[in-house]
Amino acid sequence: MEYAFYQYLGNISIIFWHFTLQWQRLGIHQYKPLLQGASLASPADIDISALEQKLATARIGRSLRFFPEIDSTNEEIRRNLSLPEGAVVIADHQTHGRGRQGRSWHSESGSGLYLSTLLKPDLPPEDLASLTLMAGIATISAIPQQTSAKLKWPNDILLNGKKIAGILCECIAEPGAHPAVIVGIGINLNHTRFPENIQDIATSLKLETGKDVDRTQLALSLLQNLDSEYEEFLQGKMDNLVRKWTEHSDMFGKTVTVSQKGKKQTGTAIGLNPQGKLILQTPDGKQHLLDSGELH
Repeated sequence: MEYAFYQYLGNISIIFWHFTLQWQRLGIHQYKPLLQGASLASPADIDISALEQKLATARIGRSLRFFPEIDSTNEEIRRNLSLPEGAVVIADHQTHGRGRQGRSWHSESGSGLYLSTLLKPDLPPEDLASLTLMAGIATISAIPQQTSAKLKWPNDILLNGKKIAGILCECIAEPGAHPAVIVGIGINLNHTRFPENIQDIATSLKLETGKDVDRTQLALSLLQNLDSEYEEFLQGKMDNLVRKWTEHSDMFGKTVTVSQKGKKQTGTAIGLNPQGKLILQTPDGKQHLLDSGELH
């Protein structure tokens, strides 16, 4: 008997594995990565050799795998939880890229940056929800500063009102072990078009600036940012996390609607509390603390 039991904690999907999933029986293909240090031919591609040579991090990216094509970088890490903390999987193309709440993530080849990293923090589950905010800070800091990109709670980055990046954190708790958190990040870089069903809500750096983005350089910046932000997170510097997240968002002071577990609440987004939860003040003057939801 094989199954997985799903729960949600904050912005992170918690997956308790009770039995070992047999991937081949589930129809999931096995993908072979390029060897570490292998580089692609086109200058527009991600140069893994250059990335490894320039990367100066304590944890993130010390183990690095690149796939020309894969189902999902998050899924690849989930199939390899014995990888060391900070292991990174990068793909040029995802056939089944995922976002929050089971949504698909458009992941065409040669255009975006799609990666996941494995974290194994020795922290209680209630402290892990803020990893989504941590990853948001690292991601938006990697995007060229001349853009007007903004963080949207809890896990999106918008540019001129359209989504340019998203974050999916999944926590896997196995009996007798510390939780493992898979942080997946997708950034739209050199896309020139999107499928009709998302073209009104998605954009790319190239569409907004007219300039091509060096994917290798952006990957380098993102991984180094993740490394430094994660170190601060482990040191418990939540004040810094909340401050930086707030500086990169323009949602506070505005009226928003949050959908959570089938219910909607409308009010003013006041800010984040010291634990990174959204403070929503409803018209009756009450303040509500939210650690997950869909913001409209």
